[in-house]
Amino acid sequence: MSLGTDQPSRSTNRRIDSLSRERESIRRILTQAELDRVQEDIKMLKKNLDSIEKSLSGGSH
Repeated sequence: MSLGTDQPSRSTNRRIDSLSRERESIRRILTQAELDRVQEDIKMLKKNLDSIEKSLSGGSH
């Protein structure tokens, strides 16, 4: 009977390993997406700062 109980255990372990790899892959994707979002935010802030700087320099002349 130990063979009958051993087989589901291997299958379960393989499934757990597979889910763990999938989870890590998803975590990497989400981290990359977050970094992309931060880059977009930085670009927007730079654009806003450039606009403010232009307004300030135009207003002082």
